[in-house]
Parts: sequence; structure tokens; C-alpha cells
Amino acid sequence: MRYQQLAIGICVSVATSYGCNLVNPYYLAPAIAQTTSDLSNTIKLNSIRPTNNGLMLTVNANPEIRVQREDNPDRLIVDLQNTTLVKELHQTSLLMNRFGVRQVRIAQFQNNPAIARLVFDLDSNDPNSKVAWQSQYIAATNTLLLTPANQVTTSPIRPSLPIPVSSNPANIARPAAIQRLSFSSTGQLVIEASQPVNYQTNLDRASGIFNVTVANANISPNLQRPTLAANSPIERIRLSQVGNSVEIGIKTLTGWQISEAQRQNDQQIKLQVALNSVSQLPQNSPKPLPNNSPSTPSPQNIGDRRRGVVLVDAGHGGRDPGAVANGVREKDIVLPISLILGQSLQSMGYTVYYTRTNDVEIDLEPRVALAERVNADVFVSIHANSLASLNSAVNGVETFHARGSTLGRELASYVQSQIIASTGANDRNAKAAGFYVLARTSMPAILVETGFVTNPREAANLSDPNYQKRMAEAIAKGIDQFMRVRR
Repeated sequence: MRYQQLAIGICVSVATSYGCNLVNPYYLAPAIAQTTSDLSNTIKLNSIRPTNNGLMLTVNANPEIRVQREDNPDRLIVDLQNTTLVKELHQTSLLMNRFGVRQVRIAQFQNNPAIARLVFDLDSNDPNSKVAWQSQYIAATNTLLLTPANQVTTSPIRPSLPIPVSSNPANIARPAAIQRLSFSSTGQLVIEASQPVNYQTNLDRASGIFNVTVANANISPNLQRPTLAANSPIERIRLSQVGNSVEIGIKTLTGWQISEAQRQNDQQIKLQVALNSVSQLPQNSPKPLPNNSPSTPSPQNIGDRRRGVVLVDAGHGGRDPGAVANGVREKDIVLPISLILGQSLQSMGYTVYYTRTNDVEIDLEPRVALAERVNADVFVSIHANSLASLNSAVNGVETFHARGSTLGRELASYVQSQIIASTGANDRNAKAAGFYVLARTSMPAILVETGFVTNPREAANLSDPNYQKRMAEAIAKGIDQFMRVRR
């Protein structure tokens, strides 16, 4: 067969079909019935970027493609007929280091007739360099997909986050230095390089290690690594130099997951560490937990508990906004307060776990199950109040504890006193209540109503980051005071 003899070619599929047929590797007709003579204007190639399956090109029509393979050097030349590049793409290079392709060089090969040329510089030592490539044009999105034939193309194509295309060829030869890794209190891991970088990520499900491969990079001899606290969800971070790439393997504790976050600039890679959205069934649980429940490590994996373990619960989230008034949603207020509270407690030496660190919906039962699973010493749930009558005059802070709980009442009193002293809010006192998260927890538990969103002044205060910080730090002081006395 021609495919076996030439080892590489391009096949084409229509966007509505799930397969593609290999054709003459030196000529590729458009994926839909259209020729260049049918086009009133030259086709424009506006952008090119890597995906998890290959390359994604943004074009305003489907071009005819002609392909040739050359040896010494080993490369694949892809010519897009009747196609012009936006000027930013001319004489640029895109690092790949995947699929047997080292890099893709892009240029306007000729102007009349217009031909845009992509040169795939191949790695002859990589078996994937022998694999045929295929194209698929999706008219609805003006997208031309180029993928190796051994990649699954029926699954959604996930573009990588924006990756720089250097207009200076000298920048391609000079590797980037991985200079710094930092881990914030909100669970964001940032990898910083000396220049724009191209990277790929994958999760090894067998080992649970999240891998980041940075192409054309090396490890700086002055690399700054983050200091991981005893309660950090990250177990370890390992950097390895593999050829001309840097591999960064990140291992989290059981129940935590890593996802890509939007980059602020091309010299950074941002990852978010958060609890899984699905938890395992805790031992002795009377019934299965809902699918949106959080998950954490088993108690034996918690490590050094140091001064104590606090479970911080940001109320509501996701489709459940909580109380809404004066342009304020409860879920948006309690999350930053909870994160600052956790950070304050960590600085005091406490181990902190969160029921949520982002805008997700969690039922009440998994919040309690989480506190039991990590064997928390204190449970604190953060909320904002409202009145159904929308009485705007009512305001103030109140802290609830479980009925009949002496320790809960003591904890609530300490926290309430600290909040009033710090914020000057109206004191509505510590009170007993039968809320689910208070009645079902085995440790001292409180629910703090930080103010009324139905009161315009209090809603404004709760939306103020400075006020949120004062509120969170006051709650932390109250918890610390309780723990010191009980200890």
C-alpha cells in the first residue's frame, strides 16, 4: 500500500464524518466540494496553535493542501494553496516536541498565486515521525485541524492555552530557563521562565502525578522552589531535564486535583490545585455521598497536625448563590473570607482544609463528612444573612453553635467577641441553632453570619476586601483563642 511505502501522508475528512481516507500524500483535495477557482478571494490563515491532538488553524475557508516529504533534513512540507498569512505569522516558528515533530516553521512561500507553507521539522529518532497526518475542516468554526493519523479525532479538540509564536528565529534556539516555582495560599502553583515558553500537560492516572513538559527549556541553577507546609495538598514537586525539555512532575495528596489556569503572560504557567468534585464514600457513612461532594486524604495521610486542624466551610456556591440583595451574592462574599481565614490560621500554625476553594455547588452532607474524614478539631462555616422581608434596617453579626454543645457555645463566644471588636459591627450575639452542619458534626462547630446583604451599608462592607480581611482575621483570632484555652 502507498501508506506503508511512503510511511507518511495526509488524509482528509469532512467535519460531519468520523473517519478519513488516506489519499495521495503529495496532493490533498479540500475536505468539502470546493476548489480554489470557486473562491472569490484568497483564503486567509489568521492563527495557528497546538492542541492536545495536533494543530488547529483558523482560516476563513477550506484550502487545497499539497504535501511533500523530504529527507536530510527530515521534514514534512505542507502547502496551503491560495492562502495568505496574517503578517504576524510570516517567518515564525512554533515549538512542538510532540508527535515526532520538533517545530513547525510558518511562512508566506509565494504571493502569486498565494501559498502559505508549514514546514514540520521531524525527529527521525521518534517513531511518530513516520505517522501520516490528516486534515479536517470544520466550516462552522472556520477551523482546519491537522492531526497525526494515530490520534483520536472524534473527541473534542482541546486547544492549549495561548502559546507564543516567536517572530525572532534566534529566540527559538535559545532555551528558556525555568527560574521559579511558587505556591499561593489559594492553591495556585505558578511556574516562571526567563522567556515565553510552550508546554503540554498530562495526568498519569496510575501514579496520580500531573506532568508539565516545557519544550526548549532548562532548569536554572538558581531555581527558586516553594516551601510546602505540612498541610499542603502538594506532596512533592520534581523537576527533570529530559533532552531539551524540562519535565515537572507534581504529586498531590489523595482527593486533590490539578487543572490549568489562564496565563497572565507567556513566561508563566499557572496551575490550580483544588479538591476533587467527586469524593469517595467515607467509612461508616450511612448512605452514598452526592456526586458533587469534596474529597480529602484519609486521616492517616494528614501528616503533622501541629496546633490543630480546622475545617473552613464557605457556604453555598455554584448554582446556589445563597442570599442575594443590593447587587451582592452571598456565595461571592463568603469564599474570599474563607480563603483569608484559612491563610490566617495557617500562619498561626494550624492545618486547614476547605470544603471548597472555588465556585462549586456542594451539598450539606459532604461538608460534614469532610470534617469527620480529616478529623478536624474545629468546624467553621461562613455565611451572610438576609431577611425575607428585605427589611434594610436590620444588620449585625451573629455566630451560631449546636444546641447543647458546651464547647460549641464557648467557641462561638470567642469568635463573636473578636469579630465585634475588630469590625465594630452590631453585636447580635452567639446563639444556639439546629443547622445541619452544626448538629451533625462531632467536633466543636460554629456558623458565622458575617452580616446582612439586605442592609445596604453592610452589603457594601461585605464586598470590601479590607473589611473581608478584618472579618476573616477576627474569626481566626477567636478560633486560636478557643484552641489555646482548650489546649
